[in-house]
Amino acid sequence: MEIRVLQGLDKPAMRALVEAVHADQGLLPQFYWPADLLGAELATAEAVGVFKGEELAGFVLYRDLPDAWEISLVASHPRFRRQGLMERLFAHLIAAKGQDKQLWLEVHEENVSAQKLYEKLGFKEVRRRPRYYGDGATAILYSLA
Repeated sequence: MEIRVLQGLDKPAMRALVEAVHADQGLLPQFYWPADLLGAELATAEAVGVFKGEELAGFVLYRDLPDAWEISLVASHPRFRRQGLMERLFAHLIAAKGQDKQLWLEVHEENVSAQKLYEKLGFKEVRRRPRYYGDGATAILYSLA
């Protein structure tokens, strides 16, 4: 297992991982990124990924804001789930952010496995956005100081 900052050359692997999630889940709103929005996010956000051998097993996209890192996308390849890789990736990200920053993210209310991971890592629910997603579901906002 290796964790590293992702660069432009990693973007095809990142797109392929998102496509694998879409293929596994269908186009469920819990994790659906249209190609144009994904392209824009990949072009502007910073990324860190976890590799199993040579294969990208998961990644996090985030924006470095003055007081926080805002996480915009968390993706875990279906073949590598439940192996602790995303927990390790988040632990790395938490250590890297330093004491002067918070981590912010939001999650679909039906994505219970992600909520459990975030809460295990110390994230606290700070707010909810009713009817935020296209399916009418609520977004749960989490923060970690």
